[in-house]
Amino acid sequence: MKLSLIKTKKSEIRTIAKIYMTEFSKPPYNESWTINKSLKKISFFYQFYDLYSIKADQELVGFICINPNFLCPGDIAFGEEIAIKEGYTDKGIGTWVLNEISKTYSKKGFKKLMGIVDTNSRAKKLYKRLGINPSKKNILIEKDIRRT
Repeated sequence: MKLSLIKTKKSEIRTIAKIYMTEFSKPPYNESWTINKSLKKISFFYQFYDLYSIKADQELVGFICINPNFLCPGDIAFGEEIAIKEGYTDKGIGTWVLNEISKTYSKKGFKKLMGIVDTNSRAKKLYKRLGINPSKKNILIEKDIRRT
């Protein structure tokens, strides 16, 4: 299988939005995505972040979104989202993509690659295997602000 990672083209946004909606609606995320919400988010990524299409033998099978300005611009490349279509997981694509992203941003002078991982995500094993470990300095915090 020939893999490629290229900057997303505008014509690919709808396909990526469908991948996003489908994959993040499944466990462990169980998020309530519609195509419109997904298109809005992916269009935002396309406009303001570095959005890459993941292709296997020229077929668009996933994406990764990197925010180079989230924490410390030029120092930390923040992985906003990554998703690979069902049927293409567990084939080494995620490993290849994260290695390519690490090389790309290292060449640009970035010092760290960071992101947020769902505690129930299968990807935790992948990140650990690649030496992407929990931060010793930062933690994610949250507060439920829904009205009761």
